[in-house]
Amino acid sequence: MNLKKTIFLTLSLSLSTAINAGTIEDGIFNSELLGQEFNYKVYIPDATPNKVIYMLHGAGGSETDWIVKGGIQQTADALMPKGKLDNYLIVMPTIGAHSWYVDSDEAKTEEAIVNELIPYIEEKYSISPEKSNRAVAGLSMGGYGALNLALSHPELFCAAGIISPAIYDPLPPETSAARKAPPFLKDGEFSEEAWTQALYKSRLAHYRQKNSITPMFIASGDEDFLNIVNAAAKLYWELNTTQPKDVEYRVIDGDHDWLTFRQLSLPALDFINEKCKG
Repeated sequence: MNLKKTIFLTLSLSLSTAINAGTIEDGIFNSELLGQEFNYKVYIPDATPNKVIYMLHGAGGSETDWIVKGGIQQTADALMPKGKLDNYLIVMPTIGAHSWYVDSDEAKTEEAIVNELIPYIEEKYSISPEKSNRAVAGLSMGGYGALNLALSHPELFCAAGIISPAIYDPLPPETSAARKAPPFLKDGEFSEEAWTQALYKSRLAHYRQKNSITPMFIASGDEDFLNIVNAAAKLYWELNTTQPKDVEYRVIDGDHDWLTFRQLSLPALDFINEKCKG
């Protein structure tokens, strides 16, 4: 991404943040399934929130990433006055820096998100627990996790933002953090079988049999050094056969970095907002 685009993005977001500014709150979530506590941060809009987006971070990240690196507070503050984002609570959890948001023999992370985190957040912040009020999004590892959640639980999410998803097919590159992630290890070594079993393709048949879909926004930078732009394109065409009016694919000038993630978060949130109206 060139300097002019970066400066324009920063300035355009900052102009609206003084009005209708939301706040960031720290929280701790206790998971009985995982046997420990996890931190989360939550963006609370100026007006009373009535919907929620669960924003997932990438490998090695934490609950602070979307705020400190991704500028999600400024983005939300800028979109809401323009009518491009309703009064969404934005929840940014840390549930294992390398969990990949999947269930494994060691940790039932996906189950903890669905059965513990979501009900806890929506009760605590008085969000009506309906599909039309709930979305999920993420970047890289978080995009991988958001996609799997959306495919396995379409009855839960009104839309998903899949940003630069680390959905390597057939296998992750040697430089990928996935090769050292606990869910994909067997006897301390990367397991091709474990990766294949957890990859989104293993969930497509189940998803297509459900009487529900999750509208999805898929995006990547064209110079992504992990070649995710091609993986994202394959995902788009897989979903286009099932839901041509409810999947969007966007490619921009950018790499696998926070400048790209931050820029893509704007159209992702706009997409979620449109699909979750009603």
